[in-house]
Parts: sequence; structure tokens; C-alpha cells
Amino acid sequence: MYPTDNIEHVFIGFNRSNFIHEIFEPEFNCNVRLCAEAMGIKPNYLRDIIMSPTRDAGTKTLSCIYRYCIKTGKEPERFIFVTR
Repeated sequence: MYPTDNIEHVFIGFNRSNFIHEIFEPEFNCNVRLCAEAMGIKPNYLRDIIMSPTRDAGTKTLSCIYRYCIKTGKEPERFIFVTR
């Protein structure tokens, strides 16, 4: 069990670089629509989180990416990280 005294300092993030180089480019040939369909995400939103370094992925998007990783046998920790 994790200590609860620093729970307000937990951050869940998206590793954009790993996602682009390990999923988006090789598996979908940089096709936003195909990648979004496979993830269950709207194409415009996926384009925003890929192309805008200041835009973070939300919980729903991270959940979709997590499910995709589990379904395809990838390690979700390569694309989703938790810092305390």
C-alpha cells in the first residue's frame, strides 16, 4: 500500500514521445484517424494531444491508451506514467 500523506501530489501523465515512436508511427503510419479508431478516441482530440506538447491527455484518454496496450500486449508504463 502507498503512503497517503502525499496523495495530493500525484500526477498521471502521458509520454508523448514514446507513444509517437512506438505506436503512432510504426503501427498506424502516422494516420490519426486509424489510430484514434483503434484507441477509441476522437481523431481531433488525438491530433491535439500528439501535436501540442502543452496539451495533456485526460483520464479517459489515458484509460483508452491503457486498454489498447493491454489488448495488444504492450507495457502501458511506456506511455502512461505516475509521479508522486
